[in-house]
Amino acid sequence: MNSKHPGLPALRGRHIVLALFAAALAVSAFGEEPPPTIISTGEATVYSAVGQVEFRFVRHFIADTLEASVTECQTFLEAAPQAIRGADLQPLELKASPPLITSLSEHQTRAVVTVRFGMAAFNAANTGPLQFAALCDKLAGLADTMKATLSSPVYAAAQEDPVEAAVVSAAMEKAYLPAEAAAQAVKSAIYAVDSIEVVELVWEQQPDPQPGDVHQIACRGRVQVTYVLTPQ
Repeated sequence: MNSKHPGLPALRGRHIVLALFAAALAVSAFGEEPPPTIISTGEATVYSAVGQVEFRFVRHFIADTLEASVTECQTFLEAAPQAIRGADLQPLELKASPPLITSLSEHQTRAVVTVRFGMAAFNAANTGPLQFAALCDKLAGLADTMKATLSSPVYAAAQEDPVEAAVVSAAMEKAYLPAEAAAQAVKSAIYAVDSIEVVELVWEQQPDPQPGDVHQIACRGRVQVTYVLTPQ
């Protein structure tokens, strides 16, 4: 999961409200003259246990005509979910995407079926890794039967919003110390926060290994904070 993330606009919305409040506060304190500011950046990473895992079955079709290719693609998309349910699998979510035309000249279409599983049973220290490996083996065998390609697992946290909020908060703390040092260097002090921009918010599938019994994913963030300084 990349920096383009569903939780990012909501976080930015809260920061915009904070920035507007701080700007109004600064104007009331300093009058119409723009107050001096310092810009500082901060980065932070927060680790999280895996809550869900997603796999995709992908298959391409080529036929004499594009219409025939789409027909074959639709037939697969109707049959694949039934085959997955019939394989004694219990996904949290199972969805088939509409046929996608990938090449007009070659009459090629693509079918994608996505399955999502909860990771609670697979997070057990002793039995989890073997059970997860068995799930992957079963999915791989099913993909061979359906003549499809199975994607690598994509992990997600059970609740992403609290983790992302913690990342932004930690990054803001990292931004404050150098800003405070810079303010002291010019014989001033930080008066208020003028604005906060979430520059980056990325989920990492394979971060540096952390101590513990289960695999963890990481959310890494970077913020840019503009501080209002006291007048000279």
